[in-house]
Amino acid sequence: MLKSLYLSGALLAYCGQGAFAQVSMTLTGVNEGYVMGGVYTSPYSITANGTPMLLICDDFTFDIPSIPYAWTAGTTSFASLDGETTASTSVRFDQSSPTQQVADYATAAVLAAELMALPSYYSEAAGEYSYAIWGVFDPTLLTSNPASGVGSLTPGELSAAQGDLAAAKALVAGATNASGVVNLSSISIDGNPLEGLTIYTPLVPPGPNSQEFLSVSVAEPPSPALLGADLLALAGLILIARRRLASSVKLT
Repeated sequence: MLKSLYLSGALLAYCGQGAFAQVSMTLTGVNEGYVMGGVYTSPYSITANGTPMLLICDDFTFDIPSIPYAWTAGTTSFASLDGETTASTSVRFDQSSPTQQVADYATAAVLAAELMALPSYYSEAAGEYSYAIWGVFDPTLLTSNPASGVGSLTPGELSAAQGDLAAAKALVAGATNASGVVNLSSISIDGNPLEGLTIYTPLVPPGPNSQEFLSVSVAEPPSPALLGADLLALAGLILIARRRLASSVKLT
């Protein structure tokens, strides 16, 4: 998490450890997010191998000391965790329990997708979703929320974050089979299937420490133009079929 500059003089928080590609990460800004409980909430502006991205932080405990801030992360897909009998050490959390690891990262994916689907990231809802995500891996943040200081929420904010977390856990439970495999694509975000999750975990050592970050992908609905083209194509096929049928009738 990133502490608010005007409250603490400290800055942000990141996440991470990796499995597949190594990625050069740089935190470039926090202006996309909100400030709640003295902390900048997700999403954060980050470049990954030079490509600007908005990423979600799932780690409340580490504070980034300055902006910009650079580190190296490894990437892990949710698909590589799902169904494994041994917990992955390539991600930061739940390394002792594969079942818990899959459930928790799936829950974080749902919350991250819901946050990214908001019409505005500079909103109380974005802050509440951020705390719900942090609460996945740091449960005491929501169950024993501090009365004051960094991370302290109002009763309304705390209740909303707890509700967001409970709802996401219920969606994941409904998408989990008897073997503990989670079918993310069966979970819908604003009517669109949740397709995947990429986890950016700091590689420590050799690089500096940071927070772990998440990127989610949700299936896009067809654009009106594409949908219109599809409908025109379908109409054309129907017309051709009718003409062929009429010709065959005439010929016979």
